[in-house]
Amino acid sequence: MRARPGLGVGAAAAVVYLGTLGNLPVLDDGWAIFDNPLVRSLANLARIFREPYGVGGPSTVGGVYRPVTTLTHALNYAVGGRAVVGYHAVNLALHVLCSLLVLALARRVVAATAPARAGAAALAAGLLFAVHPVHVEAVAALTGRAELLAALAVLSALHLAGTRERGAWRFPAALAAVVLGVLSKENAAVAALLFALVALAAPAAAGLRARPGLADREGRRALGTLLALSAAMAAAAGVYVLARPGKGALGSPVVAQWFAGRPRSVVAGTMSRAFLEYLRLLVFPHPLGVDFYYSSRIPFTDALTAPALWSALVWGTVLLTGLLSLRRAPVRALGILWVFAALLPVSNLVPTGVLMAERLLYLPSVGFCLWAGHGAAVLQEEVARRWPGRAAPGRASTALFLAALAALSAKTVLRGVEWRDARTLWEAELRLAPLDPVVNNNLAVEYLARGEVEKARQRLEVTLRVAPSYWRAHVNMGILQQKTGEPERAMRSFRMAQLIDPSAPSPLFFAGLALADEGRLEEAVASLARAERLAPEDARTRLYRGRWLARLGRTGEARAELERAVALDPADRSAREELEKVRRPGAGSAAPESRP
Repeated sequence: MRARPGLGVGAAAAVVYLGTLGNLPVLDDGWAIFDNPLVRSLANLARIFREPYGVGGPSTVGGVYRPVTTLTHALNYAVGGRAVVGYHAVNLALHVLCSLLVLALARRVVAATAPARAGAAALAAGLLFAVHPVHVEAVAALTGRAELLAALAVLSALHLAGTRERGAWRFPAALAAVVLGVLSKENAAVAALLFALVALAAPAAAGLRARPGLADREGRRALGTLLALSAAMAAAAGVYVLARPGKGALGSPVVAQWFAGRPRSVVAGTMSRAFLEYLRLLVFPHPLGVDFYYSSRIPFTDALTAPALWSALVWGTVLLTGLLSLRRAPVRALGILWVFAALLPVSNLVPTGVLMAERLLYLPSVGFCLWAGHGAAVLQEEVARRWPGRAAPGRASTALFLAALAALSAKTVLRGVEWRDARTLWEAELRLAPLDPVVNNNLAVEYLARGEVEKARQRLEVTLRVAPSYWRAHVNMGILQQKTGEPERAMRSFRMAQLIDPSAPSPLFFAGLALADEGRLEEAVASLARAERLAPEDARTRLYRGRWLARLGRTGEARAELERAVALDPADRSAREELEKVRRPGAGSAAPESRP
């Protein structure tokens, strides 16, 4: 591996994720990709850059703008439709590229401060990044691609900016990478800050000939260069503000804010605990969960509570250590400060839609891997110094590192198995957060899809007991009641969901399905018409409404609905087949009471 470190790091990054290539869509993969009208055709290219990332999702993600991520999903859809292997293969390739860039970054940084250990430290850092378990959510979830693209853009920009003397095109390319990064995900805006940290800790790694400062002429020149380069990168990140449609160029819309309506003291106290949890995950990544687990683990916390103060003391000490180490231990300082700087966009200084999540550690973890990889190389040197001429201690330290690497790799592989499908994931989450309403509701959906009705009922009862105003659970209870022959109770559940959130189309859609199942097609068509007004680009609603209009003999309306369904989702074979039926001579003669 020391002879060909790139091959070793790339292979490690690929091997631990090979098992995820067949994983089914989970979590946000539905609304962000497969149900997203922007993704289904490359003819939507202009709309992709004109409309929010969450156009196909719930209102809580309505203001997020990530057109480059959406475009890559659209390209995947154009090539392979709904086949998940292609999406996973792209994610895996992006992770391999990021791992190789971490290897290159670590080599440059350590070579600028301690050249003799650059190779060993870079290899260790690259391997740790390649197999670290906190990356599973970013790599294994299809929508994790936003994290991968943003990190790839930032690491590429830093590499190009730090090696700009090799070609006049490199710094403009670095600026282009920053633009692509922020249009993939907002956290890429920290590129300028991370470049400044690299320049302060290891000036040569940033392409500077002296340490930036005011003490001498060379230092002032280097400081001026650093400020100019960082300002240009910050300006490139500002393209996001100019390109994003609508008002409020920073952060998510109010409905998506995790701390909406909470005082700043609660934000500070809660995020203090979240920061400590992030540090724990980097050092000891177990147990692992999705957002809902961490929100149940870290309740809203006032700034002056003992847990919040203790958390602040711990992570504050780590941060202070990084600041004080800039001169005497620059690699350690850079690793620590990188983690905190990369976490700034998700620290809820600007409100976001999540308390904390493992995927948000993808870019920050570069700093931890740099610190840990360098530490492993220093340990190896110290062992060789203390026991000169003896091979056994050196082998023991190498074996210790390889054992840690093997443990992390095994954890990554096993966590990837938990992301195999939605049921496996939610069952794993239930063990961590047995009373979380979202976890119970989503697991009930999976049980219903498999016909395990009683298991689904148990989970929905828990959900509605804990969160009686959770409208999605009322919808799913209505679906269950319809399946078990309780149509009146089902309609009451759908009406309750609609009362709780009148803007949600799902209660009307599933009420329409239930009405059609009872043979009440006129009422079903009317219910779906109301759902269409709330979600005009939902191809599924158009399909069912067109089908039932045809059964009612309203052929012209049916044709219009089905044509719209095909336009919204050209890959949907069902819509095309229904449209062909309507276009045949004699279509529309079916009796009104016939079932769909």
